[in-house]
Amino acid sequence: LFFILLTTMIFPLCLLASWSFDKGGVKMYLISFLSMELVLLLVFTNLDLLFFYIFFEAVLIPMFLVIGIYGSRQRKIRAAYMFFLYTLLGSLFMLVGVVYIYLFAGSTNYEVLSAVAFSPYDQRWLWLAFFASFAAKVPMLPVHIWLPEAHVEAPTAGSVILAGILLKLGSYGFLRFSLGLFPEASVYFTPLIFSLSVFGVVYTSLTAIRQTDLKRLIAYTSVAHMNLVMIGLFTGTVIGIEAAIL
Repeated sequence: LFFILLTTMIFPLCLLASWSFDKGGVKMYLISFLSMELVLLLVFTNLDLLFFYIFFEAVLIPMFLVIGIYGSRQRKIRAAYMFFLYTLLGSLFMLVGVVYIYLFAGSTNYEVLSAVAFSPYDQRWLWLAFFASFAAKVPMLPVHIWLPEAHVEAPTAGSVILAGILLKLGSYGFLRFSLGLFPEASVYFTPLIFSLSVFGVVYTSLTAIRQTDLKRLIAYTSVAHMNLVMIGLFTGTVIGIEAAIL
């Protein structure tokens, strides 16, 4: 519900911020943003693993168009492809995990799966498959390279959506699926998450200090912020998870 409120609040503000849009093709620009909002709302209201995967990936298409067509600088095509490929390739492992879950449990419905007892061995491999997808979206080191590029090249409204909602998709996935369906594996891999997140916070914060471009500065501080959120999610305490969400 928090994410639905956030999505429905940010998109009208982004479109209002594009009032003086002068790059031509306003119709396509608006269609891209509104289709992105639709897909994001479907992601956050969905309780089926397969449909979640489809909508989770479908978000890439309108954002790819927004960066690649309406980007504001010279390297926009490169940034659009980096964004698309980094997040898509990570998600292929998640697709394998979803297929395995369907073959094992006979369903991809979240409420059905929450009653299925996966063995610790299965949990670990499935957790890693989902981790590959969500870590690229958060993003965690070392798959954070696409974010500064995409942030800098996207139009202002696109950068706001990227920082405001799309980065949160990864942490939402961890909270909903990794912690919800694979609790033993989440405890087992907590040291990995803490190590990557602490290193990510320190590294991206130091990198942010030396930036002279405001958009790139926001991109690196977003990575540091999302890695702090990851630490909160995997503390295993109510206070940690509530702090991560808020």
